[in-house]
Amino acid sequence: MKKQKYGMPVESLLKGIEVTRKDLDFLCSLIEAPDEEFPIPDAVDYSYAIVALTSQLTYMVDNIAQNELSEDEELITITQKELYKLTELSDKVEEALGRLRACGISVKSN
Repeated sequence: MKKQKYGMPVESLLKGIEVTRKDLDFLCSLIEAPDEEFPIPDAVDYSYAIVALTSQLTYMVDNIAQNELSEDEELITITQKELYKLTELSDKVEEALGRLRACGISVKSN
């Protein structure tokens, strides 16, 4: 049976990498240079968010970004399995960031 393949816009992947990296950098900065305005009330939720963002970023860079491009280089090939994995990782990031919002830390407003 042939694997189902899809085309993801390269711009979408690059934007996803940029946003994930930016969110991860912000959260890491809270430890590297603590800010009284953004205390970390729950280390478990904070750590969960760091791990979720790192996993998503690593998967996008090390797996998806290495895939074949279309002839016009506007689409990157992604298998159904990779699409499911990326969706799963994205869901974990959203859950983790939701837990942080409940603790008073929001990467969206920063």
